[in-house]
Amino acid sequence: MCIGGGYRGPAVDPEAEAEQERRKEAALSEKRERKQEALAESVEATSRGSGRRSLITGSGGGMGYFNEYNR
Repeated sequence: MCIGGGYRGPAVDPEAEAEQERRKEAALSEKRERKQEALAESVEATSRGSGRRSLITGSGGGMGYFNEYNR
């Protein structure tokens, strides 16, 4: 036979819970904003002008240019 109630945990303060929820929402909003800024910077970096590209330092490399078997 069990005597006594079960443990219900500490009492939850509704005001503290609301404050925690506001902080969580603010952090999520800030994270979304930073992610959007990073995406915008990434798009801007990849779509910059169509100037002359370097075969040596370009992202595509210059293997076709320097390949000794491609003479």
